[in-house]
Amino acid sequence: MGNPFSEDLSRRVFVKDLGFVSLGLLLGTLGGCEDLAEAIRNRPVRRRLRIGSAAVDADIATYKHAVELMKALPSSDPRSWISQATIHGVPAHFNFCQHGTAHFFDWHRAYLFFFEKICQKLTGNAKFGLPYWNWNQNPDINPAFLDPTSTLYLTRARTSMTGSPAITTAALDPIFADTNFFTFGSQIEGTPHNNVHTFIGGTLGGFASAQDPLFWMHHCMVDYCWAKWNIELGNNNPNDSAWVNTVNSHFVDADGNTGTETAIVTTIMPLLSYQYESSAIGSSPAAAAIRTKREYQKLEKRIKKGANIKFDVKQRIRIAEKAAVSIAKPVSIDTRLSANDFATILNSDAATERVFVNINFAQLPATSDFAVRVFIDLPSANSSSPTDDPHFAGSFAFFGTSLPNEPAAAGGEHQGKTDFLVNITPTLQKLRRNQELRAGSPFSVQLVPAPFAGKFEREDTRLLLEKIDIITTPVIINSPE
Repeated sequence: MGNPFSEDLSRRVFVKDLGFVSLGLLLGTLGGCEDLAEAIRNRPVRRRLRIGSAAVDADIATYKHAVELMKALPSSDPRSWISQATIHGVPAHFNFCQHGTAHFFDWHRAYLFFFEKICQKLTGNAKFGLPYWNWNQNPDINPAFLDPTSTLYLTRARTSMTGSPAITTAALDPIFADTNFFTFGSQIEGTPHNNVHTFIGGTLGGFASAQDPLFWMHHCMVDYCWAKWNIELGNNNPNDSAWVNTVNSHFVDADGNTGTETAIVTTIMPLLSYQYESSAIGSSPAAAAIRTKREYQKLEKRIKKGANIKFDVKQRIRIAEKAAVSIAKPVSIDTRLSANDFATILNSDAATERVFVNINFAQLPATSDFAVRVFIDLPSANSSSPTDDPHFAGSFAFFGTSLPNEPAAAGGEHQGKTDFLVNITPTLQKLRRNQELRAGSPFSVQLVPAPFAGKFEREDTRLLLEKIDIITTPVIINSPE
């Protein structure tokens, strides 16, 4: 394909306090415009939420002020708090947010970008950057969001992610080791993203989640997950024209006008419009800031170029068809597959393929107060089975619920994610090393709903399985520049 930054993508984007300028100028050599270079170097910083930092405290104060100002605007103003939240969803359904699609990352990045610009304009602080909640390093909600007298406060089911296996290093490391944009994004959405929403609960756990001020801190972390994977860890986004030219819309700029942006432009926003204060996620440490023009240009070139990334399925084996199952009872599915069927993958840490369980549901369940844990070859698995058991492969959660007698996506364009991927390669390899998988004996797959609060809100909730497949996909090898 041709250069995705040419022709139709000569649109305008916003950089810090310079206003809207042409993409061609932004992507030119920095030496040709020192003012622009200076603006990029001093673009707003999105800092990790934590206590004991004067800079973070100042960001929280600005954010609190912005929320107060947005709540004071009439609901007819598209920059008002309720109008901004409604873009994402209302109590009955999601509106325009992209969930369960290849544009989960870029849609939400554009949403954050325009929201941040509104905060800057209303407060008069052009240097303000939205903080992000690194729930892996700091699982407790920042105290600023727990003060009942503050506009940042809402009643929530929990005040910490402690106790959720979905945000632990053990859960995140295999996800961040995935070099394929599509499978990485699917796992980030289904595991930490969905679990944080529903585990914390309250307004954050439902369709109207953006009405909780914590939403924006959570999604900044999701955006940082993408930035860390793409920018810091050297993985590539797709350069397929169908993906890069997709227009994200429904947004509102700082002046209340319609805001739109293409997927490809969102990929360079962390280089041009804001920057993240780096921090560790799992075993991936904080990264050193880029200091030289040469480093910046090399990184910019790679991000702009992308790569021929696709979601290729080399093998698909159906292990379950349509079925209705109760969340009160684990599901165990026998397969006709054995370790021998994946010998090439399991016998090498440098294998060129990965094995996933692909679980697809017909619709969202009626409740979402639980996660679904996936075990391999442990028929006795139940909600009390520890997640450090060698048979445990991963988990996912639902975000949003289906409503009685109403389609999940009624009134909007998107519903919640119903298609989930769990990478079972490390678990199969571990069981093979432990001699718990016999070479020619078929293994089984267990789906175990585990309630967040020790018991289910409604034990009669049923999951409508559409299909479950075992798939193998190629590992993307990132070639050095």
